[in-house]
Amino acid sequence: MVSRVSATGTLSQNLFLINSGQSKLNKLNYSLGTGNKFEELKFYGKDSTRIVDLRKDIEARNAYTNSIDITESTTDSYDTILERLVEVATDALNAAEPLSTNDVDFPNTTTVLANNFMLEVEANLNIKLGDRFIFAGTNFSDAPVRDLRTLSLYNNTDLGSAPAAANVIETADTLPEHVVDAGGAATTESYHTGFTAAGTVDSNAYEQMKVTIADAQSISYNITANEPAFQNLIEGLLRLKSAAQDGLTEPEREEFLGEARNTLDNARIELRQLQARNGTVINELSRTKEVHTNFINIAQSALTDLTVANDAEVATRISALRTQLEASYSTIARTSQLSLVNYL
Repeated sequence: MVSRVSATGTLSQNLFLINSGQSKLNKLNYSLGTGNKFEELKFYGKDSTRIVDLRKDIEARNAYTNSIDITESTTDSYDTILERLVEVATDALNAAEPLSTNDVDFPNTTTVLANNFMLEVEANLNIKLGDRFIFAGTNFSDAPVRDLRTLSLYNNTDLGSAPAAANVIETADTLPEHVVDAGGAATTESYHTGFTAAGTVDSNAYEQMKVTIADAQSISYNITANEPAFQNLIEGLLRLKSAAQDGLTEPEREEFLGEARNTLDNARIELRQLQARNGTVINELSRTKEVHTNFINIAQSALTDLTVANDAEVATRISALRTQLEASYSTIARTSQLSLVNYL
């Protein structure tokens, strides 16, 4: 009777060991097949909370990095375009310096030069990135600058102090505008496509866009076609072209030419300042992305240590466990035979 009970107990014990071993073997086979230590988070025990936190942090940092990448495509475009517009201002200034109003070809030469520079400024300020005009503020779908060659020319009533008071640089929500024939009909125009009449307000054209690049950290990054640097660049080209029109005296041509040179020189300085401002944003984006990238690399390494199985170690454990299971199966077979003999 004792032998029968002992054999039965041994059988039960080995069956328990087999079931337990088979469960462990299944988990080890999962690890070997997927590369993860466990199939469910609950099996990681005290490491579970740490794993969840690391995954959330990595996901958040990746989202910030993606936002920065998208923003950098815009700020990099700004930098390229601003560099070209600095060159336009410099080229226009250099072209205007040697011009002589006494030259018989002055009207034609000056008009062609001014129109070519206007075309390039217009093309650059109407650049699209994807489906968005990047200098249009939040009016993404509308080109911000009209055909600059169609702007009315100044006349001799616009020389002197009167136009200085009328043609102020707009820095608020009012769209850029200039007054032509200030001493006569005083027509108000604008190079901006959103302009409808004097004092036209369009906050969207001026709106600064922000992007969140880290927890509790946002940065304004966009540049709009209303910037004073662009206003002065276009104003300088318009005055250059105005110097070539018919009906002006030589002193009047010289005065327009002098105003064009001064305005273009100011525009060049302001464009460099605008480029420096954009450069500060570029550097901040790059620095913040580097912080995120470094964190992601460290966090991913920690997550790997916690969750990724060591294939060689798993294979060794599988081999050892199979040996144990085979021993248990053999024990059960012998015990079963012994129990049957005892019973008989």
